[in-house]
Amino acid sequence: MQRLLKLAVTEGYEAEVFSHRERSIRLSKVNGVVGSIPASIYSGVSIRVIKDGRIGTAYTMNLSDREALLSKATLSMKAGIEAGFSFPESGFVNFTDEYDPLIEEMSFANLNRQLSVMESYYKEVAQGSLYVYGGCSTTEIRIVNTSGADLLHKNSEVYGTVYVVNPLAGYAMKNSAIGVSRVEVLPSDVKRTVDLYNRSLSEVEIDNGRMKVLFTPDSMIALTYRLDEASSAKAFSQKISPLLNRANQLVISPLLSRVNDPTANPSRRRLFDDEGVQTERIPIFEKGVFSNAYNDLDLAYKLKTKPTGTSFREGQMGKKVAQNPSPCLSSVKFATGDKSFKEILGMIDRGVIVSGVAGVSSGSNLNGDLSVRMTGLYVENGEVVGKLKNAMITGNIYDILSNVIAVENRSHYTNSISQDPSILFDDVQIVAF
Repeated sequence: MQRLLKLAVTEGYEAEVFSHRERSIRLSKVNGVVGSIPASIYSGVSIRVIKDGRIGTAYTMNLSDREALLSKATLSMKAGIEAGFSFPESGFVNFTDEYDPLIEEMSFANLNRQLSVMESYYKEVAQGSLYVYGGCSTTEIRIVNTSGADLLHKNSEVYGTVYVVNPLAGYAMKNSAIGVSRVEVLPSDVKRTVDLYNRSLSEVEIDNGRMKVLFTPDSMIALTYRLDEASSAKAFSQKISPLLNRANQLVISPLLSRVNDPTANPSRRRLFDDEGVQTERIPIFEKGVFSNAYNDLDLAYKLKTKPTGTSFREGQMGKKVAQNPSPCLSSVKFATGDKSFKEILGMIDRGVIVSGVAGVSSGSNLNGDLSVRMTGLYVENGEVVGKLKNAMITGNIYDILSNVIAVENRSHYTNSISQDPSILFDDVQIVAF
């Protein structure tokens, strides 16, 4: 990487070299029987060069010909993409606190043993099937640039997700767990999942109406997908965000704070983003008040604000170096509240628990309009009556997020960038069909 950087310097470029290496194995099981067991090893390098206010990019999976890679980046500058920014002076970082080298050599047998322990917590499931998906991976990211940055991040993780499935009803509930060296199962989460699933075995029909709705962490994406899109500096630069001119104004319930903080993300901590900018706690909403749009280097320059350390390459395995960095909330969540899940459940006289959603991106996303099919449970007087047969949630996320009754006192890992608590809302439109 340093040789490639020096080569770019001799040609008169500002430059950044980004490398990404990942090894992973995955395993799936149905009722204890192992199915697919894919494995992959990937590494790649990309370079970005800036000269005369223009930027060029190129990537390779094999850094044997550095001159050819730099030539491709130079050629791409002819596209005329402007770059008013410079690469950051981020100094030296070597972060390996969440890296276990033994995960590099983990076998399928070892992974299977860990997932089998996870399965064993579900003995109280009344009927149905257990679908288990899990894996382990190690990741190494390094960034060097002509501003003197030399940044290294290494991490490992072992993760697992159990789906408790009722095939006849087409219904499932899931629970996920993660750790640096092993799957760290929380028995209380498993118990809640099993209890709710067992109560879902009967099916109920309800009339259309407005009622209390408890969104579980796995279903929060129906709301946060739209909220996070509107909070992006990309939407601000295009002047299409409904949050334009609403900085420091109350937009959602004061019971809600939404914060991005990669420095405090258990098992997936990041001290710098994929452009080498130092990460930090960024409040997007603070007690309902819109506080910050998140950006990358380019949008920070265009909007005349400071970079927020929220620029990441979001390609799938094997494609990250092929993607340019862009604004992304990598470790975002709603702050926890002061009520247990049991206490919140007892606050529902008539309503539903949303355990899953489909068609997350349907509707007018930026405006916050929502119309998604849901799976969930019907609740009366604090007790789960049964599974909803067919239902949808409709409305506008800003109306929903402004009408909060209670927020759970802990967050839950959901096998995504978000680790949210459950949140109870009032007066949400449910459409049965």
